[in-house]
Amino acid sequence: MSDNYRLNLPEIHRSLRKVQRNFESINEKLDVRRDPLEDIIIENLMLGYTYIDQLIGKKINLFHRRGLHHILELNHIVLCGNDPKIRKEFHQHVTATTDRFYGQKECNISEVISVYNKWRDKSSWKRAAAVYIYHISQPQLFFEGNHRTGALLMSYILSSAGKPPFVLSVDNAEAYFNPSTLAKLTRKSMVTKMWNLPKIQKKFAKFLKRQAETKFLVSR
Repeated sequence: MSDNYRLNLPEIHRSLRKVQRNFESINEKLDVRRDPLEDIIIENLMLGYTYIDQLIGKKINLFHRRGLHHILELNHIVLCGNDPKIRKEFHQHVTATTDRFYGQKECNISEVISVYNKWRDKSSWKRAAAVYIYHISQPQLFFEGNHRTGALLMSYILSSAGKPPFVLSVDNAEAYFNPSTLAKLTRKSMVTKMWNLPKIQKKFAKFLKRQAETKFLVSR
């Protein structure tokens, strides 16, 4: 794990705000229209990126059994932020999400870790794509916020390897949302795991590498 870099949080924030301002024109190009980026979504995403930055600085391995709760926390952050009062209001949702995270039969965190380990010796681009595509295909790991949590997980994987994090931008939005939608509409099965998902994953890994911007990562 590389702790020589940190996320350029101000630059990430600028990119997300620019997407927000241009979202209507972006939506017109998408295969499936998406809800606009509201302020609360961006605020919680920034909390998530900040959390990722702290984890990398502390050399915490999210994909070790002792670090798995941090992945769960990322989902809580993108949906509820980190205000204890809001967390208390969504207590039932948080509890149900935790149960799903560890115990869902068709897609739980143990399966996601298996995918990560399978691609451990490959490039960080391929590893991030594998985890993301598996995570968001059906059934998804979480009830809600899978794309946002997945984007943060990709950012952790990439930044831990000294690569720029994935950050949604005006330039990469269409190339990000369309394959993400395709993966979301794909159900995990023996056939799709062998053919459909790997095809999406391979293209997505190339996309991640192609769109990487060094401005989102700076030296500590």
